[in-house]
Amino acid sequence: MSHLSSTTDVSALYGHTFGANPMGSVLPTLPSHSTISDTDIRAAKAVVADYLRDLGLTDPDFIASESKRIVNHSLEAIADDPKANGKRLRKMAIRQTVKKLAKWVQAIEVEYGDGSSPTPPGVIGAHLPELLNQHPQVWGDDSLPEHFVASAHTKRKQVVPQSVPKEMTKQKLPLLPRWGKQIAETIGLMRPANKRATESPESPASENCSVVNCFNVTRGLLAFLTLLTTATASAAYWETVSATGVFQYPLVGLFVLLFFWIAFSFWTATMGLASILMSKKQKEAVEPDDPNYLTGLPRSAILMPIYNEDTSSVMSNLKAVALSLKSLGAAEKFDLFVLSDTTNPDVWLEEERAWAKLVIDLPEQCRVYYRHRAKNTSRKAGNIADFCQRWGDHYPYMTVLDADSVMSGETLVEMVRRMENDPKIGILQVPPTPVNRQSFFARTQQFAAQVYGRVFLEGFALWSECDGNYWGHNAIIRIKPFMEHCDLPVLPGSGPLGGEILSHDFVEAALMRRAGWKICLAHDLQGSYEECPTTMLDYAQRDQRWCQGNMQHMGLLLADGFHPASRLHLSMGVMSYLSSPLWLVFLTLSLVAAYLGGDASAAGINPWLAGGLFAATMGMLLIPKAYGLLALMLRPQPQDSPAIRKRAWLGVLLETGVAILIAPIMMLLHSQFVLATLRGKKVKWNAQQRDDTGVSLTDALMMHWAHTLIGVTAATVLFFAAPSFLFWLSPVLVGLIFSVPLSMLLGSLEVGKKLKEEGLLLINEEVEAPKVLKVQRQALALAFRSKQSGPKGDLFELVLQDPAYLVLHLGILRTTDREIPIFRDQMMEIQAVVKRDGVQALPPNIRFQIQNNRYAMEQLHIQLRAQRTPKSPLAYR
Repeated sequence: MSHLSSTTDVSALYGHTFGANPMGSVLPTLPSHSTISDTDIRAAKAVVADYLRDLGLTDPDFIASESKRIVNHSLEAIADDPKANGKRLRKMAIRQTVKKLAKWVQAIEVEYGDGSSPTPPGVIGAHLPELLNQHPQVWGDDSLPEHFVASAHTKRKQVVPQSVPKEMTKQKLPLLPRWGKQIAETIGLMRPANKRATESPESPASENCSVVNCFNVTRGLLAFLTLLTTATASAAYWETVSATGVFQYPLVGLFVLLFFWIAFSFWTATMGLASILMSKKQKEAVEPDDPNYLTGLPRSAILMPIYNEDTSSVMSNLKAVALSLKSLGAAEKFDLFVLSDTTNPDVWLEEERAWAKLVIDLPEQCRVYYRHRAKNTSRKAGNIADFCQRWGDHYPYMTVLDADSVMSGETLVEMVRRMENDPKIGILQVPPTPVNRQSFFARTQQFAAQVYGRVFLEGFALWSECDGNYWGHNAIIRIKPFMEHCDLPVLPGSGPLGGEILSHDFVEAALMRRAGWKICLAHDLQGSYEECPTTMLDYAQRDQRWCQGNMQHMGLLLADGFHPASRLHLSMGVMSYLSSPLWLVFLTLSLVAAYLGGDASAAGINPWLAGGLFAATMGMLLIPKAYGLLALMLRPQPQDSPAIRKRAWLGVLLETGVAILIAPIMMLLHSQFVLATLRGKKVKWNAQQRDDTGVSLTDALMMHWAHTLIGVTAATVLFFAAPSFLFWLSPVLVGLIFSVPLSMLLGSLEVGKKLKEEGLLLINEEVEAPKVLKVQRQALALAFRSKQSGPKGDLFELVLQDPAYLVLHLGILRTTDREIPIFRDQMMEIQAVVKRDGVQALPPNIRFQIQNNRYAMEQLHIQLRAQRTPKSPLAYR
């Protein structure tokens, strides 16, 4: 069975389909006009006039004469068909009009090279009505005047740069190191491999990346303090549970593993605070008013991969970034790319319309490109890889953003400058600051990131040095080594732990470091922003996706050639979720031991030793929060507002209380996610909820009924079996028992706004917003008003009815040089459904397929315009 591919190519926007009739029986030869009445002829003229007015023509005399000419020409075209009727005349008249439009658009949008091979440099789209309104005389010309074409070319907007295809290098990633393979071969678990076939040249990283060689004073001190603290606490805990019999060994084993990560985090924050308090003033960066500010900087790419996101928010973020660069005179140094993997057909059409408006609104120096993939293979990693393979050869660097990311021009320029100054840096990560959210829950996240994040980031940067990590966004990447070393391998086995790697960022950083490139953290740079989830429900949904991806990293912990620091980063990612079920097992075993023992003394637990150990553990969890407050008070940063410092201690107390209450809820949720992943349940990666939506009672009950039941049950059992443990476990039980009202309270926008009015949980960006965030918020408000006042109704029907919108969509499809085929019988069925029930009857998957096929869009456009009831001419005056 043959399929229909588009006839909209470079030779004509709507192509030769209008004369060649490739559809055969779908579009039969039209009849003679001998049976067509004057009423039908007038109706055809009205349909054509309506179309011409929608194109932008306004002169009523010109519209009348051109309508008459087109209808007469259509009558001649169907003169030999014996089945004449007015319906087919209208369809032929619209076909002739569209054919004329195709020729007109072709002269503007398409240029020919030396070999007469067409190259589509851009689209006119939204400028179409404006051009025709200003130059109506060109519509009737057989060939457009050269001066008009040259002038119209300035209205053309480039969709994507010229592609320079180049494949990424396929990576081989043995999941066992060489010594592991040797052991497995020795004991017969693996067949000996052909050494000549498997040997690979040593990379710069693998020559000197043993555990011993990677140690320095800072890392040695951190390891010593972590191990000493863990050993001391474990010895104390061994004595605490010495009389619990068979429970002693699993309890101590779990305690050692869990306490190690607490101690590691505590000493990282401690070293971070020491570094902040002891460090001297950092070297000032080059100021924008310096004559050499942009000297020598190459053109770089800024990528925003999106997937069914809110279009207004995405374009507002990009507009803020572009205008921030323009204000520095750096717009010509950066090209912005919207890399869409959107599968919702309506969101896709909205993206195209919003992109067309954005490129018109921005100054000429700001280049924003748009590319939509028909198939979102390998998710975000595949999206970035597709960019690299098409246009990676154009740029030395790419800065990767998320859909909710905003970065200032100063930060973007400084990132490029640092990459230029150190040619060994492969990835430079800038920590993003959460902003813009107003709910109670979001405010706690924003406050914690700003006040506590500084000490952790300083400590992390201190020990990781340039063996750091990549967080997937708000980072700049050197494209050439990324293409050579970071093509993600496919893990053995099926999902969720096998197959395609989901959490790509950690693995890409490990692969880049394995090849000898530095992975650095620019913890001193400001001007990097993102948005956080607004409710516990949204937070949990995001974590559920991340959990599956991070759990895959268990299979990569021993991968051959990885730097020890990269293995540690992967381990930390795994433990961020695996620790929850381990804590759950630890608490459960403790409760069982308590239940069997009757009370603390019968269970062999020394209450004084247990109390001291509990206090030490809680102290190591909570003291880093005090570190953040100390750093804020003693060594504030230039952007730290006095209003923040004034009531920061109250914010710390409030955030700490919230964190203690939600910790057991997140423990149960993470345990659920880990178990679901290990059972083989795959998580569907959908677009994130990024708005302040609140939590209804129904949603809270559905999410937390089990948590409430577990809390009530555990409290009841403890009350009767071991009442002395109620005090120790009260922080866990209170949060679980009151999880439903707590979730609703934290999701409340009203409570969040009230806290802001009282000066609690404030962040600097709320006291004095940076210019880039002001522009972003203004652009978002303008986009919202424009959307409210813009055309309403179904976007799919709108693009099929509006000639300018269709020209834009087909031009974008043409520049991407791809489409999804539609077969003849399927096209016939689609046309029949539209004729009978309208375009709203088509399901989303069929709409998506049609939108990816230029021929189908053309035919439905003609069909709908031919059967449309013309509007009154007065409506256009």
